[in-house]
Amino acid sequence: MKLYVCALALALSAPVMPLFPQVVPQITCDATAEPLQVRAEGLSERLGEIVLTCAGPATGTVSTSLTLGLSTALTNKISGDYLQGAQVVAQTAAGEQTLVSTGLLVSPTVVVFGSFSFTMPPSGLTSFIIRGLRVAAPSTENTPITVRISTNGQTSIGVRNNPVTAGVSKRGLLASGTSTRIVCTGSNLPEEISFGSLVNAGVRFATTRITEGYPAAFEPRTDPVSQGTRIIIRYAGLPSKARLFLPDFIAGSTSSDPTTAGDLGWPASPGSYAGSVGGMLLLGRVANADSNGAGDSPRVPFGIHLNGVSEINLQGSAGSVTYEVLDSNSQAFESAQIPTFIALPRDSGQDGTVATSQVTFAPLSTVAQASTTAPIPRFRDVAPPLDCTLLRDCTAGYFPRLIVDAPALEFNITATPGYYQKYIRVLNDNQGLMNWSTKIEYKSGKDWLKISPEAGVNNASLNLSAFPEKLAPGLYEAVLTIDAGPLAGTRALPVRLTVTSATAPSDSTSPQVRTISSYTNEQATTLVPGSLASIRGLRLMGTDVKVFMDGFTAQIVSSGVSGSEQKVDFVVPASLATQSRASLQIAVNGVASLAQQVSLTTSAPVIFPGGVVNENGVANSIANPEAPGKTLTVYATGLPAAGLGFISVKIHDREISQPDYAGPAPGLPGIQQVNVVIPGDLPTMQSEVLVCGSPVSSSDTRVCSKPYTIQLRRTDE
Repeated sequence: MKLYVCALALALSAPVMPLFPQVVPQITCDATAEPLQVRAEGLSERLGEIVLTCAGPATGTVSTSLTLGLSTALTNKISGDYLQGAQVVAQTAAGEQTLVSTGLLVSPTVVVFGSFSFTMPPSGLTSFIIRGLRVAAPSTENTPITVRISTNGQTSIGVRNNPVTAGVSKRGLLASGTSTRIVCTGSNLPEEISFGSLVNAGVRFATTRITEGYPAAFEPRTDPVSQGTRIIIRYAGLPSKARLFLPDFIAGSTSSDPTTAGDLGWPASPGSYAGSVGGMLLLGRVANADSNGAGDSPRVPFGIHLNGVSEINLQGSAGSVTYEVLDSNSQAFESAQIPTFIALPRDSGQDGTVATSQVTFAPLSTVAQASTTAPIPRFRDVAPPLDCTLLRDCTAGYFPRLIVDAPALEFNITATPGYYQKYIRVLNDNQGLMNWSTKIEYKSGKDWLKISPEAGVNNASLNLSAFPEKLAPGLYEAVLTIDAGPLAGTRALPVRLTVTSATAPSDSTSPQVRTISSYTNEQATTLVPGSLASIRGLRLMGTDVKVFMDGFTAQIVSSGVSGSEQKVDFVVPASLATQSRASLQIAVNGVASLAQQVSLTTSAPVIFPGGVVNENGVANSIANPEAPGKTLTVYATGLPAAGLGFISVKIHDREISQPDYAGPAPGLPGIQQVNVVIPGDLPTMQSEVLVCGSPVSSSDTRVCSKPYTIQLRRTDE
């Protein structure tokens, strides 16, 4: 009894303490975040941790809730209205303490972490950490993802540095390869099928090289909720007898022995994996993934050497293969080469079929919001940019380079059946396999061209045939595109077809051409592209006059009557500069003349009468001589067009190879202007000036004008 009385007395005499710490009315926190790089292709990218570093009364209770507003949609898995995998924890001396294990999604971009209470440590300092948020990354690179923090509850939290940036979007997948088009050609399988036997048997293959856009973009599985980063290659347009084989495992660039078929700078090898997790890139095939790259799991490799290959299950002409990252080095830019071996029986009759391949992240999805079923991670279906810029090998010899050797693709023919052909050479100017394909786009008319072959590998001679019998008389245009992929290049070639009537136009209604000649000399019938020419004949004038040369429309300068006939002056199209002949027609009010062949040359200069002008702008003459040391301006036609030849001048006995100016006369179509300084030591005299042109291809072959008489008078005499 005395013992109980003493205990009661001690209790009554002790100071009164509250049963619970008092709620702190207000604390101040500094917000920071880890601005992780997130994949711009991603629809469920993990943001960096958001940290509130707070100070308040020691041992006081913080009672509040946190509301986060994001600049993009939250895409965690969701159960009811609650995000899964996102939480708030407090940092204590004993470690982390989970305060809220899920968040209430109140709108696509706003989450509330419900009321929680936390007792401040004796130091009065603590940190609240928000982690596990996933978002649909902005598809535009370098776009920040911001998070604004607000609170509600008995404790008011003042947050400084608000909002914070918890992520920045960046393309995570870059790629390049032999080609996105696969030209299927005969390629038989060996009896034993393995990586080594396929390479040794010379089975056709196409390599897809993938490279991460930043270190750690290729990520192995980190938790039970998400799988490792996946890559899917989708194939389409395959011939019915084709079979595709791919490696079961791919050792990446951080391996001492990467997987490669031997076409992108490394010797052929199935690769090897040392098994040091966290040290090298390793991809494993996901055997039963669906067409979007979702489902199933890759198996773990057995042994170090990776010689196994497996066939793709094709559905008709299409199929896909999915790989998952099993291991990687998060501190290095990593890449991997994925060869696709294409078997096609040599007697299949399907050679030349052009198939396509497309590589992207996987699984593919369009779900850009929180979901109960969508996989994590998941990605938009966007083609990756080239990786050779990052790897600095765009000009490497193992990448092919397209060269197209083609004449001017101009046809000028009558609307009668026949063989009208142009030949084009396609060349691979580098190493490696260059898969190319062709496409014809018609600007007018249709089905009047045929290209053969339509696709191929490396070098080939193409036959472009025209079929004018399908068309009414007139001018038709098309574009022939030869596409060898983003690395090798693409060439677009214009095609023009001028169709004339199969029968001669009536003499009483159609234009009648007597001569086609140089503008200054009716006897000079060889024309110079870029210079003036004339047509003489009957019925050449009307309200609508057009001159065509091999499908190009010439610029008409003037027209009028010349004696008993009519004359039309025009500029020979400069586009004909590489040709030695062309077909010419004149059409008046919609009625065309018969086509006539004319000869073309690079240089046939003629100086215009009165076309040598003194420095003061007055034509040189006996009454108006020019002084040595002054500048003469010579107006001529028939000199080489810009870039196609060299222009020089001869005054008296002096050769001047580089005049002050030699080129088009401003505002005077088809006329060239040459400005040249008269040598200062020449005496007073009557002399001559000539202008000359020589083609680029033969600079020592010079054609000069007839001499033009000039008058010189020194001013010091």
